[in-house]
Amino acid sequence: MDYTPWLKMATLVFELEKKVLQKDENPTLERIVAKMKRVLEENNIFLYDPTGESYAETRTDVEANIAGSNSNHLYISQVIKPIVYSNENGVKQLLQKGIVTVENKPA
Repeated sequence: MDYTPWLKMATLVFELEKKVLQKDENPTLERIVAKMKRVLEENNIFLYDPTGESYAETRTDVEANIAGSNSNHLYISQVIKPIVYSNENGVKQLLQKGIVTVENKPA
């Protein structure tokens, strides 16, 4: 199956959701975004936002831009593109690596 159109749609839904939640828009827009995510999920496409999670260089589901010089206690501070995976018949497959910004955890 060619997932290219689904990946484009998933990324657009993610961007829209970030903008809607960021601006505290009206509940109608939030419901529309939720419906769009359900359509993706009904087609076995799932978005994952790793914001706030710890980061290690061994992590394979994201490509990171590291801000700062110290590499201890890193966390994902911003997600530019979400992690997208499919889940068919209980088999999880990574379709798109997330693109993230990583920085040191504040003290």
